[in-house]
Amino acid sequence: MVRYGTIGSGWIVDAFIAGAQQGAPQLEHRAVYSRSRETGEAFARKHGVNLVFTDLEAMAASDQIDAVYIASPNAFHYSQAKLFLEHGKHVLCEKTCVVNSAQMKELCRLADQNGVVFMEAIKFMHLPERMILREALAFVGPVHLARFDFSRYSSKFPQYLAGQCPNIFNPKMAAGCLMDMGIYSVFPAVHLFGLPRRVSASAVMLRTGADGAGAALLEYPDKVACLSYSKMSDAHLDNVIQGEKGVLHIRTIEHLNEIDLHHNDGRVETIARRDESRLPMSYEAYDFGRFADDPNGTWKEHHWFREQSVRNLAVMDQIRQSAGIRFDADQL
Repeated sequence: MVRYGTIGSGWIVDAFIAGAQQGAPQLEHRAVYSRSRETGEAFARKHGVNLVFTDLEAMAASDQIDAVYIASPNAFHYSQAKLFLEHGKHVLCEKTCVVNSAQMKELCRLADQNGVVFMEAIKFMHLPERMILREALAFVGPVHLARFDFSRYSSKFPQYLAGQCPNIFNPKMAAGCLMDMGIYSVFPAVHLFGLPRRVSASAVMLRTGADGAGAALLEYPDKVACLSYSKMSDAHLDNVIQGEKGVLHIRTIEHLNEIDLHHNDGRVETIARRDESRLPMSYEAYDFGRFADDPNGTWKEHHWFREQSVRNLAVMDQIRQSAGIRFDADQL
C-alpha cells in the first residue's frame, strides 16, 4: 500500500483522486495540503480524508504518507517536488512537471539518490491507445508530415478579458498556453518521431506576458511535425499523421479516444476507441501506484517514462527560446 497526499484543490486533483480510486488499488489517499486551513479541511471532508497540512515542510516530513501528487501552479513544481524527494517521498507531478529540462534532470538525480519514484503526470504516455498508435505507424508507411493540435477555450479566458490575471495566464506562475495545452502536441511528436534536428516557433503573447496561443515546427531529416495550441479558442481539429500508404486520424490527442486509419484505396479502418468506462487519469495513477509500490522491480520501466519527460522538456526549451517565452522560475 502506498499512502499519498495531494497538493492542490482544483478539479484536476478531484480527477486524479477519482482515477486512483478506479485504477490504482495500491494508492490510498491519506492527506491534503492547502495554504488555507479552511480550504484544506473542506477538501479533506469532500474526499473522506482526515489529515490536513498547511505547512509543506511538515507534510514532507510526515511518516503518515509515502508519496505525493502535486497539482500546484507550474512555478512551484520544482521546489515542492525537490522538498518531497529530499524527504524520501515518491512524487507524481502534474504536467508540465517542471519548467525546463535542467530542473527535470536534477529532480531525477535526487529521486535516484533517495531511491524513490519521480514521474510526470501526462495522460498521453499512459493510455493503452498510445501503443496502438505507435504500432499503427508501420501501416501508413514512411511518414513525412504530421499535425498535432490541442486548442481549448479556457474557462479562465473571460477573466483575462475582464482585465484580471488568472494563474494560467500569469508568467510568474510559469504558465501560458504552451505549458498547459502545447505539451499535448509536443509529447506525441517527440515520442513517435524522436528529437528533431531543428525547432522553430511563434507565440501570440498576451498583455500579462504569457502566451495565449502558438505554433511550432519540428524538423526531422525526412519529415516535419506541425504543432498548434491555443487557450483562446476551440479548434475541433483532427490530429493527422500522413504516410505514403495511408493517414492516421486522431480525434483528440489528449485522450486518444478515436483513431482511424485511412488507406490510400479509400478504406477507413477504426483501430482504437477509448474505453469510456475508464477514467483517463486512472492509467497514470495505475502506473505511478505500481512504480511506487515496487520501485526496484519497476526501475527500468519507470526510468523509461522519466526519460521521455526529459526529452520532451528539451524540445519545450527550444520552443520557448524560439518563441520568446521566458519565466522567472527557469532558475534552479
